[in-house]
Amino acid sequence: MHPDLETLLDLHHADLDLKKLDAELQALPQKKAAIDAQIVSERAALDAAKAALDGLGKDRKRLELEVQDFEAKRSKYKNQLGDVKTNKEYSALLHEIENVDREIRSREDNILDAMEKVEGGQAKVKTEEAAFKVVESTRRDEIKVIDGQIQAAQAKRTEVAALREKKVAGLRPELLADYQRILKARGTALAEVKDGACTMCHVKLRPQVYVDVRHNDQIIVCSSCSRIMYFNAPPPQGAIEAPLPA
Repeated sequence: MHPDLETLLDLHHADLDLKKLDAELQALPQKKAAIDAQIVSERAALDAAKAALDGLGKDRKRLELEVQDFEAKRSKYKNQLGDVKTNKEYSALLHEIENVDREIRSREDNILDAMEKVEGGQAKVKTEEAAFKVVESTRRDEIKVIDGQIQAAQAKRTEVAALREKKVAGLRPELLADYQRILKARGTALAEVKDGACTMCHVKLRPQVYVDVRHNDQIIVCSSCSRIMYFNAPPPQGAIEAPLPA
């Protein structure tokens, strides 16, 4: 293979690797962010269960304080019974005591209901905590894997970029300029020739051009897509070479 073509091919593969690595280094942080968002979402479910339990506890405390207030009021009314002067006043106090007793029984029923809800809330918090621990542990492990992939991709990119610089240094300036121009215009500067056609633009080559490209001993540009063409020779053992086009 022509030395310039071989260098261009190495440069081409380096650029393909860099493009792939750049895409990976862009996608991996996004994947990591998505996992972080899942952790936040799972945490929100746990926080919601805790907030609901806290609210139930406050409701129960409020009811217990109301019972205490009514019990104090009932004690006051009972103490006043010995001081009344008339049956009417006595009956009125008994009526107030009955009302207070009714309020206390209502609050106590509500407290029992609140206690059941608190127990249910506590069970839900435990369930959410257990689920969150499993999810968080799994997601954290996934993030560690992604962090490792990011580090490996960054190291590989540094290695490939250094190799690319070496290949660039080995090219003639005018050939490098042509390569960069084609790369900018087409996204890739080289195209493999296979079965008598350019694999990038799929245009059939003239027979003599195909023969020349197969020799890999000169720089030949595709007349259709302007990419520099090269030929990958098939493995020697048992492989049948594609026939030349008629």
